[in-house]
Amino acid sequence: MGAHRLRRLDGGNYYLVVAIGLFALLGALGGASRADEVQQTIVRFAAIAAITAALWPLKTNAFRDTRGPLIGVALIYLLLIVQLAPLPLHLWGQMPGHDIYSPVAQQVHSGGWRPWSLSPDLTLNALGALLPATAMGLLTLALEFRGRLLLAQWVVGVASASALLGLLQLAGGGTFLHLFRVSSENSAVGLFANRNHQAALMACALPILAAVASIRMHEGGRPGRVQGLAVGTAALLLMALAATGSRMGVLLGLLGLAAALAIYGGTAKPALPRKWPGALALALIAMVPVAILVVRSGSVARLASEPIDQSRMAALGPMLEAARAFLPFGAGFGTFDPVYRHFEPDALLSTIYLNQAHNEPVQLAMEGGVPALLLLFLFLMWWTRAALRAVRPRESASRRALALAMTATTLILMLSSLVDYPLRTPLLSGLFAIACVELVRSQRRPSVRSASKATNRS
Repeated sequence: MGAHRLRRLDGGNYYLVVAIGLFALLGALGGASRADEVQQTIVRFAAIAAITAALWPLKTNAFRDTRGPLIGVALIYLLLIVQLAPLPLHLWGQMPGHDIYSPVAQQVHSGGWRPWSLSPDLTLNALGALLPATAMGLLTLALEFRGRLLLAQWVVGVASASALLGLLQLAGGGTFLHLFRVSSENSAVGLFANRNHQAALMACALPILAAVASIRMHEGGRPGRVQGLAVGTAALLLMALAATGSRMGVLLGLLGLAAALAIYGGTAKPALPRKWPGALALALIAMVPVAILVVRSGSVARLASEPIDQSRMAALGPMLEAARAFLPFGAGFGTFDPVYRHFEPDALLSTIYLNQAHNEPVQLAMEGGVPALLLLFLFLMWWTRAALRAVRPRESASRRALALAMTATTLILMLSSLVDYPLRTPLLSGLFAIACVELVRSQRRPSVRSASKATNRS
């Protein structure tokens, strides 16, 4: 990236470089959710440095019209900090769900104080897990549209790198080139430890790719070159998604592909008719290896025979029982694993354990109680309003394309969170923060300077 290109980005060079650097680091090291992976330490220290860089020098204009979302993020941090506040042992023991642990606590901490959370070390880890997304959100807030567009291109680039790595893993039998100590066995996981998370990133990258291609068309890009590159990249992403063998990934991929086609078809300038036959032929050719990988992975067959994981469905009852036991305050963020063990029936015991609930609303109810569910409800209200604004026609087709892509990205990640935990990985939580900031920014009218630039480019 040359200095000439940086100078064109509306004064956001400093924040852009830091944002790209942090997201590249999240791509390389941020694909796992386990606290005991050594890469987590590097990622979180980098996030702290990035937060410092985002806030110094302070760009107050970046936070204009963002008071609501910033208050929401502050409330999330406050809830976790409150869970670490010490309480008198007798008061702690009277909290819902804590009574079964109170005798042990009295023996170990006779007359002492204990934090609200049953496992304060795990709650402290959950607090640290918020740092990468916070850093990416603050940096993205400071970027103008051109900077956010370039960051979106880097998202597609990281996804493509993960796709290539996943296909190399598949070629090697799925047993080598894995980046993390604990990983999905014999699976094409790419930059992640979990194949479902790889599939989620591939699905998210499809609408972002479509938005980038649409914007390139509006900026005068050659239709044949833009469409060819977009189709080739989409084929790579789809092949990597199919290689994961994830049942959830098949559904998310279809959603991502549908969103990509809708975004490109609804916002791109129409190409010359003579260009379409070649693009269509290229798309059909690219779908052949995708179809082969889908069949070989067995994901569709498993989806048809068992559309819902029965073991996770069976675990839903004990999870809800645990959530009810700790309402209204929750057991503490990060405590799912030790708490669920107490409520897990003998019939569900196996050599495989649930490290997370694979259902974020249920896990939030268990760990954060009513306060966490209230924050989730407020976020969903905000997201619904922001998504509705994003789909409305506006004077800038480029801004609408990127807003639609990030709406689809947040939707894919939220749907994935109903059956998995993608937002607990630094990479996908950082992507979610980028997408949410774009929804925030899409509500702001472009400045006169930016509007005139867009007019000149068109």
